[in-house]
Amino acid sequence: MDAPEDRHLSDEEKWDILTRPEKLGEILLKQGKLTLTQLEDIINQQEHSGIPLGELILSKGIMSRTDLLTALDWQHKTDQVIIDSLTELINKHKKQAE
Repeated sequence: MDAPEDRHLSDEEKWDILTRPEKLGEILLKQGKLTLTQLEDIINQQEHSGIPLGELILSKGIMSRTDLLTALDWQHKTDQVIIDSLTELINKHKKQAE
């Protein structure tokens, strides 16, 4: 089996990576609002309870509602950037095909 660094990604795999929306937990981890241990614990609780991640974070007092809303806003904005970029790319290909 090839080592991960020797494996080349297909165009579809690259596309999936580039267009995958960032999950809330990933954003909070990158922003230093959660530790990896906290995130793993909350995800496990979420899987068993079905309670949304944000609600679990607030109920544990890990962060303020304002911090959570800021992260959700960031998530929405990055999702919108992906949508806008894809729309631009599709329109570019349509014009080239004409």
